[in-house]
Amino acid sequence: MNKVLLIGRLGRDPEQHWTANGAQVVTMSVATTESYTDRAGNRVEQTEWHRVVTFQRTASICAQYLTKGRLVYVEGKIQTRKWQDQQGQERTVTEIRAEVVRFLDTAGGRAAPAVVPNENLVPSSAEGTAAASTSWRAAPSDMDEVPF
Repeated sequence: MNKVLLIGRLGRDPEQHWTANGAQVVTMSVATTESYTDRAGNRVEQTEWHRVVTFQRTASICAQYLTKGRLVYVEGKIQTRKWQDQQGQERTVTEIRAEVVRFLDTAGGRAAPAVVPNENLVPSSAEGTAAASTSWRAAPSDMDEVPF
């Protein structure tokens, strides 16, 4: 199973791009921090940075309402891509392909309005909660019915 759950803060504003066929893509840098006490009794914080990618309507919502410092819940899967850059060098990136993005705080005290999903997205089980915690997930596929 390839499943990732993250709760973290955005390290910068989301970046918007469009694919060659016109699909909207938004990338975000999400920091997760883990704290523990080492053997000497010192408190240690360890921060990991995650590249998160969203598509279509989820990308549009994230680009519109998320900014640096916002707290988000991300659910998705790990994906590694390879390509050649303009100089012919092979490049590799590992990223989280988000299926659910939930805003866990408000932007300057204002809540994100409820947004009607397109045909590729359906509201998550959080439907009916405050708009600031609205999340969207990809519509289920036939693979959700695999019996194992």
